[in-house]
Amino acid sequence: MAGKRGIINNNAAYDMKSLGKHIEAVSVPIQLMALRIKLTILLSSFADLRQIPANGAHLTAREEMETQLIRSLIQSYFNIVRQSIQDIIPKAIMHFLVNHTAQQVQNRLVAALYKPELFTNLLNEDEALVAERARVKALLEAYKEAFKTLADVNLKST
Repeated sequence: MAGKRGIINNNAAYDMKSLGKHIEAVSVPIQLMALRIKLTILLSSFADLRQIPANGAHLTAREEMETQLIRSLIQSYFNIVRQSIQDIIPKAIMHFLVNHTAQQVQNRLVAALYKPELFTNLLNEDEALVAERARVKALLEAYKEAFKTLADVNLKST
């Protein structure tokens, strides 16, 4: 389990890392909302600039075309940014929900698993495994003896 966690009343306490993650989870949507407000203000000020010529005179055809081009490029950029933010927000929410839920499930499972009355049951070894270990250990000893005998025979023959 990542980080140190204590168990208090069958609920795992949060350490400072998990607290930081929850604060980040709240701050990301707030930052996105602030970005959206800034974009709205910028777009509205851009719309106001469209109506007022810079020096009070009418724009030439070339200046009008360049202005339209810049306006369309900026509008396209803001549309792309808006769309990417709209795509990211549900993903971020699901990411934080899934991580939080997984952490909660893990904390509950660990709290349920670490009960002192369950230690004897959990630490008991199956009798079949004990017998298999003894059999394999005896087989290993027999193989070592056979290897030692073969080594002695090879040494005597040379």
